[in-house]
Amino acid sequence: MMGSSKRTSVVPSSGEAVKTTAEAFPSNKRKKAVIALCARLLPDDMMLEVLLRLPVKSILRFQAVCRSWAALFSSKDFCSLHMATSKVPPQAPKLLVVSPTAELDSTTVCSYSPSGSSSRNALLFTVDSARRNSMEVVMPSPCCGLTLLFDAVAPAYYVCNASTREVTRLPPHSLPKYDSSAGLGFDARTREYKVVRLINGLSDEKETIRCDVYTPGADRWRPAAGGVPFKWSLFANSAVAHAMVNKIPPVFVNGFLHWLINPSLFFRRPRAAIISFSVAEETFGCVQSPPFWGPEEHLRSWSQSEREHLVVMDDQLCIVRDLRNRTPDGSTLEIWGLLDYGSGDWSLKHRIDLFGQVRTELGEPKVVRVIGSVGNSTLGKKIVIATSERWVHEKFQKKVYTYDPRCQVLEAILSVTETHPRLTRLIPGSRFSLFEESLTPVHKTDDELAMPYTLAKLTKVTTTTN
Repeated sequence: MMGSSKRTSVVPSSGEAVKTTAEAFPSNKRKKAVIALCARLLPDDMMLEVLLRLPVKSILRFQAVCRSWAALFSSKDFCSLHMATSKVPPQAPKLLVVSPTAELDSTTVCSYSPSGSSSRNALLFTVDSARRNSMEVVMPSPCCGLTLLFDAVAPAYYVCNASTREVTRLPPHSLPKYDSSAGLGFDARTREYKVVRLINGLSDEKETIRCDVYTPGADRWRPAAGGVPFKWSLFANSAVAHAMVNKIPPVFVNGFLHWLINPSLFFRRPRAAIISFSVAEETFGCVQSPPFWGPEEHLRSWSQSEREHLVVMDDQLCIVRDLRNRTPDGSTLEIWGLLDYGSGDWSLKHRIDLFGQVRTELGEPKVVRVIGSVGNSTLGKKIVIATSERWVHEKFQKKVYTYDPRCQVLEAILSVTETHPRLTRLIPGSRFSLFEESLTPVHKTDDELAMPYTLAKLTKVTTTTN
């Protein structure tokens, strides 16, 4: 946190703000008068507290007020403070949705806001280099407001900030066709994101697993500082295979990326259920198995492993157990939260019993995934659940629900039919994620957009989100 002395030094003087406000808002006299009056009457530290509570949309407009404000809003200090100040769980989910266009080589990214009986869908930007029906969202939960996208045809990764409508294409990887699993994390020390890619090698190669990292501003991927120690190689191989076949992405929380392993790939019960990667230190670790993993866990079938996945809820690492039609008392979904990394203790946070309307909606789809939560225990918490079911051939029915654990009410908020060509497995990737407000940049400078690996035509849309 910045002290008050630092805060006041970056806020423009009232005279400077008043002078430039007229240029920034020439067509709106009321807004000009309000901002000018605030700049005269409010102390600098109070003005900063007001700015920290503005939505990203307003901050982007206020960058034109003066150079001092433009510099302030783009600083890492302000971005961090703004995220911490606005870290209040929304009461209603807002989604980022990837949709194909009528053009062959074009994909749109939209925001979707359900509101009662109505909904709002706003176009954010268009990626003209991505083949329609080939773009997927890698992780269903954003990382500091950033979302990782993957174009399977190119293949290419993109990092986007839905709030600022910025997007950048990452440089191509030297091993694009190998089985791999990527995740997006945030380095609290440098206050920059990192994209981490675990890659399974071929059986005749010296390295059976490798880990590469991309950081903003770099022109290529590089090996992780700590590499993949031999003792973690089987865990990493299992995590990549699990992610590829069952579409189980990693999650980021507490400074670590976490991959869930598949115990059926081990000869005996593994001592850990999750392999973790410190985004700051670039080293691997593990999380102990939950209590429901028995001594013969490695003997279960592959299909049973696909019924577990990771999710982040209330800034806590969680495992979801899909127990539909597998318990004596009926069908349930269980959400277990990790209490402590050191002890490896887990506790049951939520149990969703499938009966009535809840069973009708969640009982039949092949894939049911918890992707996060909105609200809190004080204001009312809702769990966000996504489902996927094959209709015919390449067509899949995707739905998103909110579930209120207090009154046990399930509400559908989004229903779409997706086409997944070239799908060799029964589980398609996701094309939506939760939406999080953030000023986190996707690249270091504007000049980086002109570098060779960002030559994809990114059409930014000026449509204002209502």
